[in-house]
Amino acid sequence: MEVDDYLENMNQLKDYIAFLEALLTLETPIYSKHNEELEAKTVGDGDAKSKKKSDEINNGFLFERNLKGGYIPQLDTYVPEKVIRNLELTHGDRVKALPKKGAHFHFELIQKGEGDNPNRAEIKYCIIEKDGDLWVCNRTLSGESIHINDLPYTVHLKASEIKDFHLKEGDIVDIAYIVDNPNICKVVWKHDIEDDQYSSPLPSGSYKDKSKSNHFKREEHPKLKGKTLTLIGAINRFSTYRDRLSALGARVQAMDGNEDEKRIAALIRRSDLVFIIIPAVSHNGSTLAKKYCKLYNIRFSTIDTIGVSTVVSTAIDQAKRIESLF
Repeated sequence: MEVDDYLENMNQLKDYIAFLEALLTLETPIYSKHNEELEAKTVGDGDAKSKKKSDEINNGFLFERNLKGGYIPQLDTYVPEKVIRNLELTHGDRVKALPKKGAHFHFELIQKGEGDNPNRAEIKYCIIEKDGDLWVCNRTLSGESIHINDLPYTVHLKASEIKDFHLKEGDIVDIAYIVDNPNICKVVWKHDIEDDQYSSPLPSGSYKDKSKSNHFKREEHPKLKGKTLTLIGAINRFSTYRDRLSALGARVQAMDGNEDEKRIAALIRRSDLVFIIIPAVSHNGSTLAKKYCKLYNIRFSTIDTIGVSTVVSTAIDQAKRIESLF
């Protein structure tokens, strides 16, 4: 048991104990003809417990956001980071927690709360770099330096995090920290462009190429065939998007958003669709792209992740919408 895993492992052990205790409540009580009062009390208590259990199922449990993962005090149980992201949980939400095999729970969102944990902050899309023997994050996918309290800040990663997340230079991670003490921080998520999640206007080779294959089976999509798509942002990972979209029959061009304004205008003008990949483009690049899309009446979409599947599905959806207008 390592220090970083202590809380999660202890919570899992507690879940096992709670599960065993719950099994005891399933025993059938032995009734006696001569103890009607005890029977009535037992039934009454059972009804009360049943009602409480029903209320908990219907109203859910309060969810608390931790630095990494989350916690449900009423169940004394840990909520994994992956579950939080899949359900888009935030501090104060109410969730349903149904027991499942292995002393774990199946979680469902019931009601949104009031917002984020005020003691927790998160820096998204940080780029892993080596500084001598140190692993650090100085900037994000947009090419901007990391700032905390309006000052440049370098995040130092622990060796255990490098090992646990299998991190390498150029990997992209989200980092959470305590608002009053940024030195207390954790890598909470590793993004994978080839997954469904989540380049940047930095020099070529600054990022690890996670492309597993540059070859995709060509199955042209009728809505994308012959369309010219322009991607703005994620330029250093452009080949991955291009290969996937080209296999569907589209023509694909790209910019990082830092080009000369005339070049940005020219590329947009000959586009059918424009996609602005928000995590990987500067504010100025995004603003210019939107300006010329509106000027030339070119349909555009903003995409909040760098995931290939998200970009492809958005492209197909927008191509369908364009066709429906004619």
